Amino acid sequence: MKICVFIGDMYRDFAMGILKQLDFYAREKGYRIDVFGICSMPTKNPLHVIGYKSILTLPNVHEYDGVILCYDTLIHEGVAKDLVEDLLSDNDAPPVVCIRAEISGFYNVVPDNRALMHDIAKHVIEKCKTNDIGFVTGRDDLDDSIERRLGFEDAMREAGKKVSDKKIFHGNYWSDQGPEMADFFIKKNGKLPEAIICSNDYEAIALCNELRKRGYTVPQDVMISGVDNAQGAADHIPSITTIEISNAVFVDTAIEVLEDVIAGKKPDLNIYVPGTLILRESTDDLFVERDIFSELLDLTATISINTENMREYVVIGDLFEGALTKDAGKELTLEQFKTIESMKSCYICRYREESRELVGYFTNRGDNKLCSISYPKEKVFPDGFEDDKHGMRVHFPLAYKNEVYGYLVAVFNTDMPNFINFKVEYLLMQVAANMNKFELYEKLFGISDVMTLYITDPLTETLNRRGFEKKISEKFDKDGRMIKEIAVVSIDMDDLKIINDTYGHNAGDDAIKETAQCIDESLNQGEFVARMGGDEFEVVLVISEPGRVGKFIRNVRNNIRQVNLSGKYPFELSASIGTCEVQDWHGVGESMKKADKAMYLEKKAKKKGRS
Repeated sequence: MKICVFIGDMYRDFAMGILKQLDFYAREKGYRIDVFGICSMPTKNPLHVIGYKSILTLPNVHEYDGVILCYDTLIHEGVAKDLVEDLLSDNDAPPVVCIRAEISGFYNVVPDNRALMHDIAKHVIEKCKTNDIGFVTGRDDLDDSIERRLGFEDAMREAGKKVSDKKIFHGNYWSDQGPEMADFFIKKNGKLPEAIICSNDYEAIALCNELRKRGYTVPQDVMISGVDNAQGAADHIPSITTIEISNAVFVDTAIEVLEDVIAGKKPDLNIYVPGTLILRESTDDLFVERDIFSELLDLTATISINTENMREYVVIGDLFEGALTKDAGKELTLEQFKTIESMKSCYICRYREESRELVGYFTNRGDNKLCSISYPKEKVFPDGFEDDKHGMRVHFPLAYKNEVYGYLVAVFNTDMPNFINFKVEYLLMQVAANMNKFELYEKLFGISDVMTLYITDPLTETLNRRGFEKKISEKFDKDGRMIKEIAVVSIDMDDLKIINDTYGHNAGDDAIKETAQCIDESLNQGEFVARMGGDEFEVVLVISEPGRVGKFIRNVRNNIRQVNLSGKYPFELSASIGTCEVQDWHGVGESMKKADKAMYLEKKAKKKGRS
């Protein structure tokens, strides 16, 4: 069976749980599963949203046996609105199963949100001795939030307790309202309700954390519960009492519906799946004796990891900023995605006017390959790279603001924890921004001109310091071994200040340009010179013959002598030279220091001789 999946918020636990179970079917049952979606929606600009939602129009759903839609992960900024309308209006579309959200016209595998909240609320209410019970809703515009509130009200009425709007906080299903929730529930006398029942675990965790900051203890001062068993609920201190429907149940039921439809059966349009209570510390149902020292060590390690991740992102941003050719950008993209251990294969695909193009890839964590393989725009993926009948591929958009450049296709090892993480999203954004940069460069002045400007000294038209670093790195393999034997030469003009002071800075510029020309005319193929600043030059020579260094020095001095004999300038050129052979990449800096030292010894000897 071939299944098309639309899903968002892919770095969150729900989506990863869904993908992990889908991958099980791809591996164990031989299904072909293609996933299309986003990590998150990082913008509210409607024009920029277009770029991200483009991934949902990539597949031709008619080529699939069925569609699985995780609609509530794609509601941000109306991302999936057009997709839903297109699927509902397409009479030839394959069967669509919507998970966790109910859409009329599709098959729906949904939690009985009213029953879920009723069951956990009933448990918490039975533990309470008073009517003082608070409730946190989800987003008021979502049907499941409304159902969960009704479930809470059902449990309260069954227990003979009154529901008061004054004890209901209107939440948003997320973890950013901790202070507002605490302000709402803390009374003027400093006391809290006996229990606060939240519509999901993110709200419960946020409230617990904020109350702890204010000196309260859960569950001693207030019992708190959540729903969904989100990532972090079990490890939180205190652990959060919750209720869940496992992601495996959602996927298994959705697959069963598609299999039944294909087999000619008529499953129910709406299938409600039950939940399971998980009783923990936040409602005083579980006591865990904790080793505070171990917990502190774990917290310290987490802080250290987060700090290192932030530093890594800064470095990655700098690397992409320094990638000044398309090939360099593609190579860096593949290299960075390979640092994500869960990513087994990666393919960079670009949109072209009349086709699509695979421009770079690695498979099974092998070597990076840059290429230019065109394939019809009707196809999502070129033939011959992945098994088109089995396995799971995940497709992400490559979009920068409202510009859409293509998409990235990835194969993940879903057995690894957090196989899609924040770094995946960050790299996708960096890659798209880099593509935008190249597009801008081409429109302004051509990509090669930008590279030339970046690495070239404008006065002498030799390389600058950046160009030197780029060119000398090309003399070594990836392990830092020299491809050919090389030497570095430090050259410093003599008495440039006197020329500037006597004849003016235009004459000084002429002296610098003429010296650069004398050096450049002494180079063989594969050798280069860079102006490192002021009157300083650095040369890399290839030791292709015995005495190559000495021959180069003689040629430079002879070229300078010929300029002086010509009478072209009212001043005379002179330069001091020092050299040193290079052993390996790590020794480049030391070799340059030795060449500098030799050059300054010659300069010092010249000054001593004149005095």
